[in-house]
Amino acid sequence: MQRQILECSSRGDRRFSALFARIEVFGRRASIEEHYQMSKRFPEPPRSWREAKGRRPMHLEINGKTFPTSYLTAWYALLWLLYLDAHPELVEYARKFDDFRDSFARPGRNSQAEMVRLYVKQGRGALLGVCSDLPSRLGISI
Repeated sequence: MQRQILECSSRGDRRFSALFARIEVFGRRASIEEHYQMSKRFPEPPRSWREAKGRRPMHLEINGKTFPTSYLTAWYALLWLLYLDAHPELVEYARKFDDFRDSFARPGRNSQAEMVRLYVKQGRGALLGVCSDLPSRLGISI
């Protein structure tokens, strides 16, 4: 029997693509990609998410609070957690798949497929574990 793989990118099911998955965080509705990339800080704040993508920031700024770059993965995981919590129908749909792929993923970078895999296959708590103490430091109760 052939394994069913869900492509989690703009080349596949866009509902599982950070570019198209939109959520409201701290009163701002945007894609996961926009929230994530626009939190990165360089000598000059990015003017667009594309300007920040692929660049290593000096630190992060989330809702007016500064965090070291060690929180990049926790922030990305939190965004996916909030999105998937808000869309239980997508989680149910994703459970039909054996594995998840992001054809744009690069080694050592955060992967939307990995975030979806953790939530769907290991449970919400697995993704929450990746978030570390970030939700409490941001005042988010989840």
